[in-house]
Amino acid sequence: MFLEINNFLDNNFCNEIIQNCTPFLKKDDVDSGNREGSTVNITKTPELKNIDKILNNKFKDITLKKLIHTFNIDNKTALKDSNFEFHRYKKGDQLYTHGDGIHFPNEEIFNPRILSLVVNLTNNESADLIFPRYNKKIKTEKGKLTVFLPNSCYEHYMNNNSNKDRDVLVTWLIDISIHCSQVQR
Repeated sequence: MFLEINNFLDNNFCNEIIQNCTPFLKKDDVDSGNREGSTVNITKTPELKNIDKILNNKFKDITLKKLIHTFNIDNKTALKDSNFEFHRYKKGDQLYTHGDGIHFPNEEIFNPRILSLVVNLTNNESADLIFPRYNKKIKTEKGKLTVFLPNSCYEHYMNNNSNKDRDVLVTWLIDISIHCSQVQR
């Protein structure tokens, strides 16, 4: 199941996010092996506190109004974002095929991911988010929110074959009422 909401963020706010996050990007500062590019954790960057606050309010609004209903999530579930990250893919950068999974691999105790969320901050031709199992291509359109389930059935990838940066905002909704631990083998 996929949900796409066009114009979730307006052009001005997309530009504001890009302008404010760009100074904090470090080349190839990526904490996972599933992609190329640069990233900044908005939530953990004090200078981006105002952007984080606006995003929290915007996502809280959409969570309560749309996502719980669309994805049939129990109203008793305590949803929270897992931190907002700004990702930049330069021309030729890739997001390698992967499924998001329900947890962050480096955490012993975690709250399970319930939904994966991506907001496009730029318009890019030839930089679609592709879900091969479903033969689905999601266009990179400025302000569009894409929501999908964080599991291996929703493997996805992207090749930035456009002639400019592809900037996105990423977060996961997690259930903070559930605490899980990794099984040691």
